[in-house]
Amino acid sequence: MQGPLAQMVALVCHGNAVLRGHPAGPFLRANSTCQFCESVTFVAGGRSESGEPETTTLAESPDRWLEFLPHRAITGLRLVEQSRNDARITDRMSTGFVGGGRQWKVEGLRQAGSSEFWLSRWEAHDREAKDRRIWNVTYGLVDLTATTPLETRSLEAIIGDLRPALSEIRRFAEEHQCGGFTGCFDDALRALDDPRADIGYHKDLYPQGFVCDAAQSILKAAMSAWVFGGMGSWNDMSFDGDTEREHSERSDRLFNLLNEGIAAAASSTFPSAA
Repeated sequence: MQGPLAQMVALVCHGNAVLRGHPAGPFLRANSTCQFCESVTFVAGGRSESGEPETTTLAESPDRWLEFLPHRAITGLRLVEQSRNDARITDRMSTGFVGGGRQWKVEGLRQAGSSEFWLSRWEAHDREAKDRRIWNVTYGLVDLTATTPLETRSLEAIIGDLRPALSEIRRFAEEHQCGGFTGCFDDALRALDDPRADIGYHKDLYPQGFVCDAAQSILKAAMSAWVFGGMGSWNDMSFDGDTEREHSERSDRLFNLLNEGIAAAASSTFPSAA
């Protein structure tokens, strides 16, 4: 799972925990999804008295944003994704590029029946930083609309499709000697069978004990099976003829299911999301 997406998952899960009375622990300096971030701010656009566009900082850190959620009439958070539908390149093939892949937003549901949407932008500020905190991240409030019902399948239904998709692509990886990718798919399958398995890089996407077993399984499987990245990734592999068609079909199916599963698993932490 890519860093920006993992951070959004963590914000949604921890935010819903705060809204349900859990204490908000340190985030910017403690959560693994922020380990390479120097700053994470939340801003909204507007206009000055003279009519000039201006940006207002609503929270100078994710810690403050999480802390103030209950005071801003926010009842819950959801994670939403949308295909870019670019005819030149699929979301799967573009996901390794900056700004590629699906478009993800954090949705904040308000008491008045409206929803606000937050979109992140990552900018490198110091690639030589000794503490490796090279990124400045800005979440912009990009839209405010009426809340719509969340159209999502159950987590169990997603797992039911994800398991055979992983088994098939794992078999392909083994047959075609795809190196360490076989182990990635093995771990993902293990996560589906055991939600408490020690799998995945980010151990703090959600507060312990807060997320249901099915959501844990999906998020851990996604961390292991997300093999779509930059150079040397699963997307870089190519084959001939029918083998390439099979590789593409298996890959697209897994990519789509992982995106669906991540959004559904994170959003399930808001009990009214279903």
